[in-house]
Amino acid sequence: MRRVGSAAGINLFAPADAYFSYFNSPYVGHKQGASIDIYPSHEEWGGPAYAPIAGKVIRVKKMRMASEKIFPSDEADFGIAIAPEGSTDIVRILHCVPEIDEGTTVEAGQRLGSLLRSRYFNYWTGPHYHMEIMNARDFSRSTKSYPLNVELGAVQQTQQKSASELECLITRVTDDVIIAVTDDSPKAISGDLVGHAAYCGIDRRQGILDAGVPHYSHGGILGLAKPIEKSMVTAWRTDIGYTAANLGNRLTFKRGEPFQPTFEGEIIRGVSCFAFTKKQIVKGFPPVIMIPQQYGGFSGKFVEGDVGVLSFKHPNNIVKEQ
Repeated sequence: MRRVGSAAGINLFAPADAYFSYFNSPYVGHKQGASIDIYPSHEEWGGPAYAPIAGKVIRVKKMRMASEKIFPSDEADFGIAIAPEGSTDIVRILHCVPEIDEGTTVEAGQRLGSLLRSRYFNYWTGPHYHMEIMNARDFSRSTKSYPLNVELGAVQQTQQKSASELECLITRVTDDVIIAVTDDSPKAISGDLVGHAAYCGIDRRQGILDAGVPHYSHGGILGLAKPIEKSMVTAWRTDIGYTAANLGNRLTFKRGEPFQPTFEGEIIRGVSCFAFTKKQIVKGFPPVIMIPQQYGGFSGKFVEGDVGVLSFKHPNNIVKEQ
């Protein structure tokens, strides 16, 4: 298991081969750096979700959701609260059909249940569970989760040049996304984590890009241990936003001027970026996860093995090549 955050004396753990995100979500806890989404390496709806701490399950709540989505989804979501021994604080886990009951004592890493496809998701959202730390009385209030402290190793400053056009080899096509690999996208490495590189600051410091670009209004950069003055954030030689806040060794940014990514000339909604592990990387590089404009938009147009060019077009793209 890997420690992925802490607050109020509680440490959160995730499987060592799961990839994860603090900021690649539109919801408030992710904007505030107070939540984390864990994407198990099995990548299966109905696959297992795991307890992030040891403690007692003090609450299991079933939550009915709105009308059906265009993509397959479950009728209900669930919230699970686990309290460490002697604590009035809890860890809240969402998006998991529970296989445990209230009053059960669990160990960190124990199976809690199976991943569901929530109607809170967008069609491009992959199988994951959400977790955050809060006081037990605030179980139903997403705005009350505590900001997380996160330990990350220093990011290696690679010398690979950035480009606004990436030649990509498609490895998978679904109704939700295209997954591809490229060696044209600079990578940032922190310990055994790797992601797409983002740059900011006068000295162009580099971190792991944790964001939905450009489809979400905010994002983050992981592994920047020193505070950085308010400045432009760039990735793929494209201005993607402006720094907003320093959260220890995480930096948040707000989306900047509009820009339009395309794949083989077709407009796409965006690219999903995470902190990946060795389980996900291909030939040393993190996957490129592209989102169609509409659900099913890639089906019948692209197949595994195709090679295409992902481009980022920005009216004010004046950043010099790294």
